Amino acid sequence: MLFDRTYDWSQDFSEYMEAASGAWLGQSKSRAVTCVSPGGAVFGSDDAPLTVEVLDGPPDLSDEAESVGEFDLLVPSGDLVMEESGGGGGETVLPLPPGDWRARWSGFGETAAEEREYAAPSEAEPRPDRYLLQLWPLHAPGPVVILRGY
Repeated sequence: MLFDRTYDWSQDFSEYMEAASGAWLGQSKSRAVTCVSPGGAVFGSDDAPLTVEVLDGPPDLSDEAESVGEFDLLVPSGDLVMEESGGGGGETVLPLPPGDWRARWSGFGETAAEEREYAAPSEAEPRPDRYLLQLWPLHAPGPVVILRGY
Protein backbone atom coordinates (compact mmCIF):
# COMPACT_ATOMS: atom_id res chain seq x y z
CA MET A 1 0.00 0.00 0.00
CA LEU A 2 1.12 3.53 -0.77
CA PHE A 3 -0.26 6.48 1.20
CA ASP A 4 0.73 9.79 2.76
CA ARG A 5 1.99 9.63 6.35
CA THR A 6 -0.69 12.13 7.46
CA TYR A 7 -3.63 10.42 5.72
CA ASP A 8 -6.72 10.45 7.98
CA TRP A 9 -7.94 6.83 7.78
CA SER A 10 -11.61 5.98 8.17
CA GLN A 11 -12.61 4.19 11.36
CA ASP A 12 -12.98 0.83 9.61
CA PHE A 13 -9.96 1.27 7.31
CA SER A 14 -12.21 0.60 4.31
CA GLU A 15 -9.59 2.23 2.08
CA TYR A 16 -7.57 -1.00 2.25
CA MET A 17 -10.41 -3.01 0.74
CA GLU A 18 -11.18 -0.33 -1.85
CA ALA A 19 -7.56 -0.21 -3.01
CA ALA A 20 -7.07 -4.00 -3.02
CA SER A 21 -9.54 -4.42 -5.87
CA GLY A 22 -8.14 -7.71 -7.13
CA ALA A 23 -6.01 -6.23 -9.91
CA TRP A 24 -2.27 -5.72 -9.35
CA LEU A 25 -2.95 -1.97 -9.17
CA GLY A 26 -5.95 -0.43 -7.40
CA GLN A 27 -6.87 2.72 -5.54
CA SER A 28 -9.32 3.88 -2.89
CA LYS A 29 -12.20 6.19 -3.83
CA SER A 30 -10.36 9.05 -2.12
CA ARG A 31 -7.33 8.43 -4.43
CA ALA A 32 -5.20 8.63 -1.27
CA VAL A 33 -4.46 4.89 -0.80
CA THR A 34 -2.99 2.83 -3.63
CA CYS A 35 -2.36 -0.92 -3.71
CA VAL A 36 0.53 -2.07 -5.90
CA SER A 37 1.12 -5.81 -6.10
CA PRO A 38 2.98 -6.66 -9.31
CA GLY A 39 3.70 -10.35 -9.61
CA GLY A 40 1.61 -11.13 -6.53
CA ALA A 41 3.87 -11.33 -3.50
CA VAL A 42 7.07 -11.03 -5.52
CA PHE A 43 7.56 -7.38 -4.59
CA GLY A 44 6.87 -8.14 -0.92
CA SER A 45 10.58 -8.37 -0.22
CA ASP A 46 12.70 -5.61 1.20
CA ASP A 47 15.56 -6.54 -1.12
CA ALA A 48 13.67 -5.81 -4.35
CA PRO A 49 15.34 -2.78 -5.95
CA LEU A 50 13.07 0.24 -6.27
CA THR A 51 14.12 3.45 -7.99
CA VAL A 52 12.09 6.63 -7.53
CA GLU A 53 12.31 9.47 -10.05
CA VAL A 54 10.72 12.92 -9.71
CA LEU A 55 10.20 14.41 -13.17
CA ASP A 56 8.80 17.57 -14.78
CA GLY A 57 6.36 15.66 -17.00
CA PRO A 58 5.24 12.19 -18.12
CA PRO A 59 8.16 9.89 -19.02
CA ASP A 60 8.47 7.72 -22.09
CA LEU A 61 7.04 4.22 -21.67
CA SER A 62 9.76 1.57 -21.38
CA ASP A 63 9.48 -1.35 -23.81
CA GLU A 64 11.26 -3.57 -21.26
CA ALA A 65 8.74 -3.18 -18.42
CA GLU A 66 6.48 -6.20 -17.87
CA SER A 67 3.94 -4.33 -15.76
CA VAL A 68 3.14 -0.63 -16.08
CA GLY A 69 0.39 1.29 -14.37
CA GLU A 70 -0.43 4.92 -13.73
CA PHE A 71 -2.33 6.50 -10.85
CA ASP A 72 -2.64 9.68 -8.83
CA LEU A 73 -0.37 9.86 -5.79
CA LEU A 74 -1.35 12.41 -3.16
CA VAL A 75 1.54 13.21 -0.80
CA PRO A 76 0.72 16.50 0.96
CA SER A 77 3.20 15.92 3.80
CA GLY A 78 6.08 14.75 1.60
CA ASP A 79 6.27 11.41 3.46
CA LEU A 80 5.12 8.53 1.26
CA VAL A 81 4.53 5.34 3.23
CA MET A 82 5.02 2.01 1.48
CA GLU A 83 3.44 -0.63 3.69
CA GLU A 84 3.12 -4.37 3.27
CA SER A 85 -0.41 -5.40 2.35
CA GLY A 86 -2.64 -6.01 5.33
CA GLY A 87 -0.80 -3.55 7.54
CA GLY A 88 1.72 -6.14 8.69
CA GLY A 89 3.95 -3.44 10.12
CA GLY A 90 6.63 -3.65 7.44
CA GLU A 91 6.79 -0.11 6.15
CA THR A 92 9.25 2.14 4.40
CA VAL A 93 8.89 5.92 4.33
CA LEU A 94 10.10 7.71 1.20
CA PRO A 95 10.69 11.45 1.50
CA LEU A 96 9.27 13.22 -1.56
CA PRO A 97 8.54 16.80 -2.48
CA PRO A 98 5.06 17.47 -0.98
CA GLY A 99 2.24 17.65 -3.49
CA ASP A 100 -0.13 15.85 -5.79
CA TRP A 101 1.55 13.66 -8.37
CA ARG A 102 0.72 11.48 -11.31
CA ALA A 103 2.70 8.28 -10.85
CA ARG A 104 3.84 5.44 -13.06
CA TRP A 105 4.87 2.12 -11.53
CA SER A 106 6.92 -0.14 -13.80
CA GLY A 107 8.12 -3.65 -13.05
CA PHE A 108 11.02 -5.35 -14.83
CA GLY A 109 12.01 -9.03 -14.63
CA GLU A 110 8.85 -10.09 -12.82
CA THR A 111 8.34 -13.29 -14.80
CA ALA A 112 11.85 -14.42 -13.89
CA ALA A 113 11.21 -13.48 -10.25
CA GLU A 114 8.02 -15.54 -10.15
CA GLU A 115 9.83 -18.53 -11.66
CA ARG A 116 12.59 -18.11 -9.09
CA GLU A 117 10.04 -18.18 -6.24
CA TYR A 118 9.18 -21.78 -7.12
CA ALA A 119 12.72 -22.96 -7.93
CA ALA A 120 14.37 -22.67 -4.46
CA PRO A 121 17.11 -20.29 -5.65
CA SER A 122 20.51 -19.95 -4.12
CA GLU A 123 20.69 -16.99 -1.74
CA ALA A 124 23.79 -15.84 -3.62
CA GLU A 125 21.75 -15.19 -6.76
CA PRO A 126 20.67 -11.56 -7.21
CA ARG A 127 16.97 -10.86 -7.65
CA PRO A 128 16.01 -10.75 -11.34
CA ASP A 129 13.33 -8.12 -10.77
CA ARG A 130 13.47 -4.38 -10.21
CA TYR A 131 10.88 -1.63 -9.98
CA LEU A 132 10.58 2.01 -10.98
CA LEU A 133 8.23 4.64 -9.52
CA GLN A 134 8.15 7.80 -11.62
CA LEU A 135 6.36 10.95 -10.44
CA TRP A 136 5.44 14.16 -12.21
CA PRO A 137 3.13 17.04 -11.23
CA LEU A 138 -0.58 16.19 -11.33
CA HIS A 139 -2.48 18.68 -13.48
CA ALA A 140 -5.92 17.03 -13.27
CA PRO A 141 -7.19 13.97 -11.38
CA GLY A 142 -7.06 10.78 -13.41
CA PRO A 143 -8.12 7.17 -13.08
CA VAL A 144 -5.92 4.17 -12.38
CA VAL A 145 -4.73 2.90 -15.74
CA ILE A 146 -3.01 -0.44 -16.28
CA LEU A 147 -0.95 0.01 -19.42
CA ARG A 148 0.73 -3.39 -19.29
CA GLY A 149 0.56 -6.43 -17.07
CA TYR A 150 -2.05 -8.71 -15.64
